[in-house]
Amino acid sequence: MKKFLAALLLLGLTAVIAYTVSSEDPHDFSEADCPKCHVDASENPKVLVTSVTRLCLPCHKKTIRKSSHPVDRVPELAKVPADLPLTNGRITCNTCHNIHDKRRISAFGGKTYFLRRASAGREFCVACHEVGSQGSRHVEIVATAHIGNRYTVTDASAVLDPMSLDCIGCHDGTLAKSTNYRIGLGVWDHNQGSHPIGVDYRECRMKSGQLRPLSRVNRRLRLFNGKIGCGTCHDLYSKNPAMLTMSNEGSRMCLSCHDK
Repeated sequence: MKKFLAALLLLGLTAVIAYTVSSEDPHDFSEADCPKCHVDASENPKVLVTSVTRLCLPCHKKTIRKSSHPVDRVPELAKVPADLPLTNGRITCNTCHNIHDKRRISAFGGKTYFLRRASAGREFCVACHEVGSQGSRHVEIVATAHIGNRYTVTDASAVLDPMSLDCIGCHDGTLAKSTNYRIGLGVWDHNQGSHPIGVDYRECRMKSGQLRPLSRVNRRLRLFNGKIGCGTCHDLYSKNPAMLTMSNEGSRMCLSCHDK
């Protein structure tokens, strides 16, 4: 029995070492790397050789392009706390992320995403976007979020994308009050119609025959690993009615996917 436990412990330690080695921190910069971002890291580390966005872009081009959060703009509808620094009064990647922080909480922990606070998702967002704050366009939706169950789960074993989980967790009265509820693939009720969430676009097209080829779908309607999510049609920072990703005048957005 002792030999078995010793072997199990050794196996566990080996797994931890392998995990640590395979999870090297891409932000583990050396002193020689400092001039790539800082004019003089020792004298004044806050002075950068170019904008924060341009410094992050080479490695995070895909992330920045698809991110739903705007950067390089003055926050007009949010109250940014002091521990989330602005750059010349503008929101940048550096506002929420500290690239010199730890990548993981522990050898067994999840990623920190270099966030400046020990929280993620909605808990992190409400640090700036206060529910009920005056002037926020999103308040109109949040105020009517807790009106009953509007999301019907059809497959609890399926996994939704993180954005859809956050959206449904707030906008569905039942789910918002039950954090342990399993949110899987399902259908969202828009009052004037419903729409599936978490389904694979290509599979739906093959079954229904009423969806356009993916190559003809407007690029602003993004998919999440090939699946439809809340973020496919909605953008929290959109200025369109209902925060749609694009204008739906004349059913333009709907017809970008649907043949009829």
